[in-house]
Amino acid sequence: MGNNRIQRPKTPELDMNPMVDMAFLLVTFFLLATTFKTADPARVVVPKSVSNVELPENKVISITLSRDGRAFMGLGDVEARSRWLEKVAGIYQIELSDIDREVFSSLSGFGVPSSELNNFLRLPSDQRNQMQQPGIPIDSTLNELGDWLVMARVVLPRSRVVIKADRLTPYKYVDEIINTLTKNNILRFNLITESKRLDNGE
Repeated sequence: MGNNRIQRPKTPELDMNPMVDMAFLLVTFFLLATTFKTADPARVVVPKSVSNVELPENKVISITLSRDGRAFMGLGDVEARSRWLEKVAGIYQIELSDIDREVFSSLSGFGVPSSELNNFLRLPSDQRNQMQQPGIPIDSTLNELGDWLVMARVVLPRSRVVIKADRLTPYKYVDEIINTLTKNNILRFNLITESKRLDNGE
């Protein structure tokens, strides 16, 4: 007798191996391609403007001003930061360790006088991030900001200087920064603002 049993279709199977491989490839790609942003030394809310000038990512010397006039500095080029520190350490006779240089190279910005720099760099990272930094001196008797600026231009020639001031920062503090720039023959600089749309949509 013939076999009359009905052949039922097999349950389709889905091979998940390629999907797992693809997921791991994507995770690896994003880990390698992502640049993690370090914490800013001060919270600043910049004013708005309609300017759309794009700044280079690396060749930038940034000066940040808080609402109470504290000045912070940062260098966009990570590899140039340790050389920058060495130059200023030579002026103020600061003794540095290899760990000090490594920590400084990881900072997006800082705002402490040279006399406090060693202690600042040797703090645990969580304490350093929570510390309210007093700012780099910019007064007429001790203008350390000018020395940091000059040495930044030495290690990073033809770099762009940018000022990032809070929208509530009194203008007298911004004027002190501009005076420091002009005294050191830095006549071209940019002010960081937030993009603002025009009323007519242009």
